[in-house]
Amino acid sequence: MKNNFSNIAYFFCLVFTVNASSLNAQSDPSFRRNQFSALLVNPAQAGANAQDNVSLLASKSYVGFTGAPKTIAGIGNFRLFKNFGLGVSAFNDQLGPINTTRASIDFAYHLKLSSKWKMSVGLRGSASSINIDLPSLTTTQLQDPHMQSVLSSGTSFDAGWGLLVYSKNLYFGLSQPRLMNTKFINANVTDYVEGKSFVSYVGGDFNLNKLWSIRPVAMVRYVKALPTMIDVSATFSYKSMLDLGLNYQYGSNVGLIVGHEVNNKLYIGYNYTYPISSLNRISSQSHELVIRLKLNSNSSSKFQGPRFFN
Repeated sequence: MKNNFSNIAYFFCLVFTVNASSLNAQSDPSFRRNQFSALLVNPAQAGANAQDNVSLLASKSYVGFTGAPKTIAGIGNFRLFKNFGLGVSAFNDQLGPINTTRASIDFAYHLKLSSKWKMSVGLRGSASSINIDLPSLTTTQLQDPHMQSVLSSGTSFDAGWGLLVYSKNLYFGLSQPRLMNTKFINANVTDYVEGKSFVSYVGGDFNLNKLWSIRPVAMVRYVKALPTMIDVSATFSYKSMLDLGLNYQYGSNVGLIVGHEVNNKLYIGYNYTYPISSLNRISSQSHELVIRLKLNSNSSSKFQGPRFFN
């Protein structure tokens, strides 16, 4: 079947070359604002926030490039009881002819390790649908019979797991967001779309003085048969109200982070990214917007979590 689907394989290789950070039909999409999208990659983040909150994230990468990635995601993170967290998320991701929709529910248990450290163990259940519009592609072989239909996974179910160890100022995470292979109901092309991912990250929140603090984050994504992706960022926060920072993805792009805590419930953030690879000849900008609403900001005594998750 590999020879029969050589055009499909070529397309996937092109997609990964253009934007390895999106990896549609491979893993959950990658946002630059890891502070707000951590639940997408690690179910152990459920319930780790200091307040219950819901977030909306939207990104548009490589503006002006035909078939460039567009993603929108909604995330809810809640503490059910003293040691149990609930997370819900859903996203739609479009990359060229590939459209992915996925919804997940996460449960996490938070265990006290010592007077300073806690550990969270999370499990995920998800349902997704992936469609690849092959007829929309232009091929060198006219009327190629293998490119005349839309590939569809139907509704498929998956699971994932994650670990999180955190204190007041530091955190470490490790996860596998998806465990199952992607399969299409009308074609056997799993050789090109299976790529399971592992995610690990470390970050913290440190006071520089009475007015400024810094939140550094480093994240590594490993996907089989693809280059390892490394993201680092540093966000400086002024009076916990104004965020200014930089992010960098190894060999791919650099970006500027801006955010404002409008009040004790509403936060709005923006990220501008500039490609440093050869893609900057085609497009010079990617944009990401995040809006977060805290649901119980006036009852912080309910529980206290580290500020860097909020």
